[in-house]
Amino acid sequence: MYYLSIDFGTSTVKMEVLDDNLTVLASQKQEYPYILLPGEKVEIDPDVLFEATEQAAQRLPADLRSQVGALCYDTFSPSPVFIAEDGTLAYPNIITHMDRRSRAITDYIDEVVGKERYLSIAGIYPFAGGAGIMTILWMQQNEPEVLENTYRIGHLPTYVHHRLTGEWMVDLVNASMLGLYETTSQGGWSAELLDAFGLKHEWFGDIRNPGEFLGTLLPEVAERFGIPAGIPVAVGTNDMASAQMGARNDRAGRIMNTAGSSDMVSILIDKPVTNPGYYLRNSALPGVWQIYATTAGGFGIDWFYEQFCRELDRATFNNEYLPSCVERFVADGEVTFDPYLTGDRQSLEKRTGAWHGLTLAATRDEMLAAMLKSMNRVLYDVVKLASDVVDLDSVIKLTGGLSGPAFIKLKEQEFPGFTFEVVDNCSVLGNVELVRHHNGRLAA
Repeated sequence: MYYLSIDFGTSTVKMEVLDDNLTVLASQKQEYPYILLPGEKVEIDPDVLFEATEQAAQRLPADLRSQVGALCYDTFSPSPVFIAEDGTLAYPNIITHMDRRSRAITDYIDEVVGKERYLSIAGIYPFAGGAGIMTILWMQQNEPEVLENTYRIGHLPTYVHHRLTGEWMVDLVNASMLGLYETTSQGGWSAELLDAFGLKHEWFGDIRNPGEFLGTLLPEVAERFGIPAGIPVAVGTNDMASAQMGARNDRAGRIMNTAGSSDMVSILIDKPVTNPGYYLRNSALPGVWQIYATTAGGFGIDWFYEQFCRELDRATFNNEYLPSCVERFVADGEVTFDPYLTGDRQSLEKRTGAWHGLTLAATRDEMLAAMLKSMNRVLYDVVKLASDVVDLDSVIKLTGGLSGPAFIKLKEQEFPGFTFEVVDNCSVLGNVELVRHHNGRLAA
């Protein structure tokens, strides 16, 4: 059987046709913009996202598309969506994890249930950008008409799946990422939290396992993608959870580092231990959790290039300038950096990026090296916390655009005792692995 596997990233959709041996037969991608609005709002137009998806699909070879027998996908998240009964969005856009409109909700959650009680149920502190509950409660307080017109609430997989099949669901991973789920026990939606905040239980659908087939592809979507109508569609999930499966990480102690637009680390554990310093989330496999943290990654590098290096073309910057900075500033100097260009989803306070130790002797080369080192140290701090919970593998699987030799050298310097193994296409492969796992056919 051929699979069409789709990865909905923060700024790009990628898709591949794969066979039963997980051989990639064809691949395409298409970028789409996100929308920056006043009030720290960061959103994506759903029609623009699906138009980009259709464009990428239509560039795949027609003969392969005609043989696709199943569709599977993953998405970025948190990505709150408020969906009307007819499947359109009650709030017009997808709200991304970079959105920070809901900062004040942290104090509200603390007032209603207390941060520690909330942590003991949901597995996290209530961070802006870290859980869908923040945006849900912001809507309740600021745009209640959105909730009046809402039939279902979820993250992007809920919307994508309904648009593909007409079926309603929330996948296991995004259930915990919504922040209204009993993550520490994997016990389902928390009646305590829903009732405490006056949220309707019926807004949140049945929780399904990633990779489970639920519904079939609607004819109108099939026509636009150029693939057969009526093929089964697997329940999608969060991109990092899928990437773990694509890297063959399916047991406690395995570590995944996805280094792209954001630089993320996920450590699988088999007992739910909470800590304010990381997110505790479900993994794609029932009975397994993940410890998770993220930092700016490629977003920070893109910002540095635009502000300081525009005289260089991007190829020279990426392939020559950046590696040379990493190699020449291995040891720490006076210049350091606070790695919060995109904020900090592990903090209750608003954090921003900043260099320290700048003098007339400082150079942009040293400033870039300090920025890159500091971002990796954020992730290593979480790995150290995880080492108190589970015995860790010494090999970290690495994927994404920031996985070249210079980045590996930097990471192995900043993660003492660990080595990095580069793996490709993890999320796209992981989607298929989840289908095979759910059907008892996980590849050997």
